[in-house]
Amino acid sequence: MDLYKEYIKENNNRKAAGLSPKPIDDGNLLREIIKHIEDVNHDDRNDCINFFIYNVTPGTTSSANLKAKFLKKIILNKCSIEQISPSFAFELLSHMKGGASVKVLIDLVLGEDDKISE
Repeated sequence: MDLYKEYIKENNNRKAAGLSPKPIDDGNLLREIIKHIEDVNHDDRNDCINFFIYNVTPGTTSSANLKAKFLKKIILNKCSIEQISPSFAFELLSHMKGGASVKVLIDLVLGEDDKISE
């Protein structure tokens, strides 16, 4: 069973107990979720986008590192996700409480695109 399916199963059990979905701190799980997001035809794509936006733990976890890097791709228009505009990606970075997001923000400020730097 893949990590994403295990995560969904665990979330269904949590929901039955009246709990919110489990926060994502595992980079391997988030890597699978990002692959589902990048596959525009994946059945769970919208759920994965919501998990990416709302369930990744902030700070210095392996999942926060991957989230920051993926948001950077969106900001630099290397990846286009209708539900996550470049400006929304900046907003998401600002809520990540340091760690990986700081490196990405510094990279963007010191980058070659003056519009992004501003």
